[in-house]
Amino acid sequence: MTGIFIRIDDEAVTGQLQRLEDAAGDMQPAMAAIGAAMLQSTQRRFERETGPDGKKWAPLRPRTAAARIGRGRRGTANILRVSTRLYQSLTFEASNTEARVGSNVVYAAIHQLGGAIDMPERQQTIHLSTGKRKRFVRSAAKRKESRAVTIGAHQVRMPARPYLGIDQADRDTITSIVADHFAEAAR
Repeated sequence: MTGIFIRIDDEAVTGQLQRLEDAAGDMQPAMAAIGAAMLQSTQRRFERETGPDGKKWAPLRPRTAAARIGRGRRGTANILRVSTRLYQSLTFEASNTEARVGSNVVYAAIHQLGGAIDMPERQQTIHLSTGKRKRFVRSAAKRKESRAVTIGAHQVRMPARPYLGIDQADRDTITSIVADHFAEAAR
């Protein structure tokens, strides 16, 4: 360095700087707080059915919404939360250098990013009841007639329903957590 400089040999200042350096050396508590906050934010997105950009998720297709689950129709509510498997699999990991929020469920990525699923050709038995008109029945006990059918290969298109990411409120939360972490370390 050329020119002029000053060296500070003040014990109070150097002590505070040392604590700040020590805190910066161990960022795991701050990263854990950031991970927990981002997990909570991601769970709120599931509940609001919106992406990090604030846009609502694509609605269910009418056929999907009309599908029966248990004794009733599914309806349009609870996108990605019928079985709650994906929602419950959300977790976070924190290290000294990063915080990660995500899921270990195999189908998590297709819901986040969207895409096409190739369905191979398959054989299936359908059950029909007879009457004035034939109709499908779920229960084999109620069937009057069964048929083996071939369902051809096809693609199922999944719209993207992003749930991972950060928005401006998340950025503000992260900034606040980091500031609090360094303020605590400086004491």
